[in-house]
This record gives sequence, C-alpha cells and structure tokens, in this order.
Amino acid sequence: MAKRELQQKRHISNRDNVTTIEQTEQFVVDDSLLPTAEELAKLKELDPNIIAWVKERCVAEQDTRIYFNRNQIKIARKDVSWFHLNNLFSMIFVFLVAIAGLGMSCFLVYNDYVVFGSIFGTTGLAIMLWSMRKSGNR
Repeated sequence: MAKRELQQKRHISNRDNVTTIEQTEQFVVDDSLLPTAEELAKLKELDPNIIAWVKERCVAEQDTRIYFNRNQIKIARKDVSWFHLNNLFSMIFVFLVAIAGLGMSCFLVYNDYVVFGSIFGTTGLAIMLWSMRKSGNR
C-alpha cells in the first residue's frame, strides 16, 4: 500500500554575526505492494483468510505494473525509431534538394546565365552546410 510522508529538516548556523537557515523538505513515498506486518496481523485477526487474498491481489497488481511498463517501453521504442526514420528522410530530402540546386547551377552557368547559376550554386552549398550543421546536433 502506498504511504506518503513529508520529512523536513532545518539547520540553523551562526557565522560572523550572520544567521543562516537551511531547510530541506523531502516527500517520501513507500510504494510497497504489501501492507506492513502490523497491518497484516490486525487484518488476520479480522479474517484468517485475508492473507491469501492480499497475496493474490499483490500478484495481480505486480502483473499489471509489469504489463504497463512493457507497453510504455514499446511506445518509447516506436517513438525513437520514428524519430530516427524521420531524421534520415529529412537528410536525404535536403541532400537531394541541394544536389538539384548545384545541378541547376551547372546547367545555368553552361548556358551563359552566370548570375542565376551563381545564386543556385551558393544556395545549394548553403543548404548542404546548414543541414550538416543541424544534423550534427541530433
């Protein structure tokens, strides 16, 4: 049975006519499935068969927690794999756009459109450099 307890600590110190107070608070949660031994003894006085029932409920609770944790892990794995797949496709798309810009730049320069070709080439190189800088952080 989950039990919650608030623990507070206060430390007062004096140094060079300066008083400092340090206070810490900690919330302690006992997430044990079984009740304490005293509680079990009191319950056994009420009903001798209660211990078997409590054990059965604890096993069911533990199985439910394990099932929940496994499902959470599956969801996290799917999320991570989708994130990596999305990054891969993004990098491929950016690379193809940059290569297309460089190819268009070569085509325009060979057909005597030097200014437009330079603009496409510079843009393609800028896209490649920007995508490499962004992908390194991930």
